[in-house]
Amino acid sequence: MSTRKNIAANFVGKFWSILSNFLFVPLYIHILGFDSYSIISFTLVIAGLMAVLDAGLTATLSREMARSDTSLDEKISVYRTLESAYFILAAVVLLLILGASNLIADKWLNVDAFSNNEVSLFLRIISLDVAFQLLFRFYLGGLFGLEHQVQANVYQILWGVLRNGLVLVPIVFFPSLNTFFWWQACSTVVATLLIKAALDKRLMGRSCFGQPPVLKKEVFSRIWRFALGVLLITMVSSINTQLDKLAISKMLSIEVLGHYTLAISLGQGLVILVSPIAAALLPRLTALYSQKAYKEIDALYHTYGMLIAVLVSSVMSILFFFPEEILWVWTGKAALAGEASIYLPVVAFSMGMLALAIHPYNIAIANGYTRLNNIMGIVSLVLTIPGYWLAVRYHGALGAAFVFCIVQTMTLIVYVFLIHRRFMGKVSLFRIYGTEMLLPILVSMVVAFSCSFIPATIEGNRWLLLIWILGAAIVTFFLTSLVFLPVKKVTSLFHQND
Repeated sequence: MSTRKNIAANFVGKFWSILSNFLFVPLYIHILGFDSYSIISFTLVIAGLMAVLDAGLTATLSREMARSDTSLDEKISVYRTLESAYFILAAVVLLLILGASNLIADKWLNVDAFSNNEVSLFLRIISLDVAFQLLFRFYLGGLFGLEHQVQANVYQILWGVLRNGLVLVPIVFFPSLNTFFWWQACSTVVATLLIKAALDKRLMGRSCFGQPPVLKKEVFSRIWRFALGVLLITMVSSINTQLDKLAISKMLSIEVLGHYTLAISLGQGLVILVSPIAAALLPRLTALYSQKAYKEIDALYHTYGMLIAVLVSSVMSILFFFPEEILWVWTGKAALAGEASIYLPVVAFSMGMLALAIHPYNIAIANGYTRLNNIMGIVSLVLTIPGYWLAVRYHGALGAAFVFCIVQTMTLIVYVFLIHRRFMGKVSLFRIYGTEMLLPILVSMVVAFSCSFIPATIEGNRWLLLIWILGAAIVTFFLTSLVFLPVKKVTSLFHQND
């Protein structure tokens, strides 16, 4: 399937992620209350931390499925071996959360609305959900690697509808976190079984349900370096991305974590915007590097890199200059929007830097290169471990947001340079920092800032304000695209790599 069609399919899947987040979070808050949403936001931290235990196997499976220099039998062998290892990891995740649930409830969280026993029960329920989430994403990675990305996104949307959308039905009649978490856990189990059946059929023409596990030593001998490298990347990344929320949950009230998480949820839309392009390009880049097609790689990388820069810069600028308006439109609660809006500009800029790093990260993964990510991640922990605790202690959650922003910005600057120098040949500093990063950010910031000064005589009408913000976003994207994406370049973008 063409890169263009894969990107289109991925955008539909990611658009659903953005839309479902936009639609459902306010409804959760309305039905269950903000105290319940604060507990939900902490369970997302737990899920993020447990994702580290995938040991790099999802990325390894996706890469092995995408390689053009391996036979079908070799791919099946890798899949069955990694799947068996994944079952063990899912069981480890389940036992870890079950074992730590009482300790977290008693010693870590500052919760007034629920008893420690209730919080511990919630954590035990989500242990099932988190374990099967790992399995679901493993099978999803296999479909992406095989470039069946339309099918992968169908299952991803199905899972989202089942887990995050239809949960509204039971919680309307039985409004409790018990109902919420049990529904989500069961939905994830069902979605995982369905996507496993789909991947089995794509790869082997039949289902492997009920078959004994396969653990081949030669498979681990071939992939262990890459898998271990991605494990370290995942581990450090997980700590770096969750440490701010861990510090807030430990040192401040759970309500502050809820406000901070609202801002994070919107900021993550920037990463979601880039992910469809990255997911579609990774198999193609992996295949091109296998063929040593360096001219095609250069054209592909820089063409899509400019599109990513324009997309990220435009949306980031709108989040930066319209934080309270966006949060009010989203939640419908003016007080809540006021509390959370102080974090959104800093979080949006941080997530923008993280989103821009995804494209060069693809180059590293396509080459099986993980050492740089591990070195930079470990170095960043030297700053973040004491940094978050000191920042939260003296400046609250906003201090944590600034530490996150500084680390992501510094990481992007260094990482992009080193990846370009290693894999993209001669490095033009103006091109990678100026044309493809700084200038799109500056132009979009100027346009969005100008839009924020145009008086919008809309008081008390969320829908009209939403239309106004969308209009400002379209103008920002259009003018930034006009400068950095000439018509010929945009046309070629959607006709190459079919």
